Amino acid sequence: MFFAVLLLGGVVGLAGVLGNTERVNRMWVSAVVAKDGSARITEVIDYDFGHPDASKHGIYRDIPGLTYDDPDNEVRATVDGAPVPYELTYGETTDRSIRVGDPDNTVSGLHRYRIQYTLQNVVRDGKLAWDGVGTGWKTDLDNVEIHVVAPYDLTGTRCVQGKTGSQQSCKVAEPESGHLVVTLDKLKAGRGTTLYASGAASGAADRVAAPVPPSGAADGDAIVNPLWTLLLVAGLALGSGLLTVWLLRLVGRDRLVTDGPSGSPLGTGGGGGERRVDIDRLMASLTPTSAPPDGLSPAQGGILLVERVEPQHQVAWLLGTAIDGYVTIEGAERYPTVRRNAERVPTDPDTEAVLDEMFAGREEFTLGLRDQRFRTAWQILGTRMTEWQLTSGLWDPAGEQRDRTGQLIGIAATLLGFVAAIVGSVLNGSMNPAGWPTTVLGALAAGTGLALSLRSWELQSRTACGTALWLQVESFRRYLADPSPQLADGTTDDDQLELYTAWAVALGEASGWQQAVTASTAAPAATGTVRRSTALVRYGPALAVGLIAAAAVSGTPPSSSGSSGSSGGGSDGGVGGGEGGGGGGSW
Repeated sequence: MFFAVLLLGGVVGLAGVLGNTERVNRMWVSAVVAKDGSARITEVIDYDFGHPDASKHGIYRDIPGLTYDDPDNEVRATVDGAPVPYELTYGETTDRSIRVGDPDNTVSGLHRYRIQYTLQNVVRDGKLAWDGVGTGWKTDLDNVEIHVVAPYDLTGTRCVQGKTGSQQSCKVAEPESGHLVVTLDKLKAGRGTTLYASGAASGAADRVAAPVPPSGAADGDAIVNPLWTLLLVAGLALGSGLLTVWLLRLVGRDRLVTDGPSGSPLGTGGGGGERRVDIDRLMASLTPTSAPPDGLSPAQGGILLVERVEPQHQVAWLLGTAIDGYVTIEGAERYPTVRRNAERVPTDPDTEAVLDEMFAGREEFTLGLRDQRFRTAWQILGTRMTEWQLTSGLWDPAGEQRDRTGQLIGIAATLLGFVAAIVGSVLNGSMNPAGWPTTVLGALAAGTGLALSLRSWELQSRTACGTALWLQVESFRRYLADPSPQLADGTTDDDQLELYTAWAVALGEASGWQQAVTASTAAPAATGTVRRSTALVRYGPALAVGLIAAAAVSGTPPSSSGSSGSSGGGSDGGVGGGEGGGGGGSW
């Protein structure tokens, strides 16, 4: 789970970086019209260069109708209030271009550019036609504000927005005579705005002051460091996951029989009621026990311990059939031979069915080779073991359904959480206010879902009888982990050693048990004789490791083969029908 959480944080952090693409956070434009029809244009562009890119030097503006040879057309440019180099060139088409920035230095992050220039023929024959924002911009424009100030009254005003030629209207305000204002929340790349009006040579608009352009720092916040995003998302997901695990363990606590008022555990019987217990607290007081639980086979004890069927449980079952004399296991660890004893017939119908399928008329077979009959029998054995787990009465019957439901909910919540966190991070990159709430909710959902999908088995609580037997199995496992003192005194007979070998395999203690048995059987006993040991005891643990690998092989299936401006004005045109406009981007 920890690595999945780190992966989520890394992906979300990367999504935030990639989502922080270039954009204009604010576009403020004013045109102060002179009596000769020209206009002094001021543009304030808050440009966010997005995720770090060492190749960017500044921005450019392609402006139709811009003339360089006019001595009155003084171009000025600043960045963050300081003068910045600029170059007057031809643009991507025939438009004139202002390239702002230092070619010897690169820029990143958010900066405020201010550009001033003069356009001729903004008003022609008493008709105002000006592309306040051209359709050639390569990025989206947020918080667009357009001002027109004329030395006379303006009538018949009309604003259009959209792609070139669009007639979609936009609202025009006139706070005072001769002063038009258009505000737009957003213009997508390739969209522009054009203002049309008629001018009267008389009126009190001569006294209208030019609007004051924005000053100070650029509008907008810089993107959060991806490392902080990673840590925040990973921390939220991990925190919600750990909380979910704690709640799962609380809900899925096992039951245990108590003696009534005192509440002390009695095990599988005794008077009194039942209560939920914290199994970890009970484990802290357990001591190793040298006797396996009554009523459980080694394979069943292993399943009870880990609450699922694993290969070592099937191998323990096979060793159990050898202990009971139904089969013999001989030969090398890698390719052991399994031979059936025809003189002994199992009393358990499940054991008989599996052995019948495994041998299928043959007297012996070799493990470690692909064997279709063994594979089928191995699958039947796994199915029978799973059925025993469901019908043994050692687990709450409703726990299996809770487990499946928890897994389904967990998988769905994980997927939705991952998607939401990534989408939220992309929105963060574009400074969308919905970004952080979406990211946080996604991280919490992903962490909770991961915990549910990985740990919903906690909801499979044991019954009181199952808990008591589980504690006995765990006590015996601790003995098998370090049995040397008991084996050294020579009191364990060979029948017990054979049985304990199967238990050691089932409980995952084969290696330690083998070392203890080898040391014990090789040492002189108290009588001065060397203890006898069967081949199963002496080689059983080592053979079991080979059996697991060999059974895995035998059970494997066989392999198969921008726009330019118009030269004329008018009140009935669409977007792009006025002077100026053009577009821009980074370079």
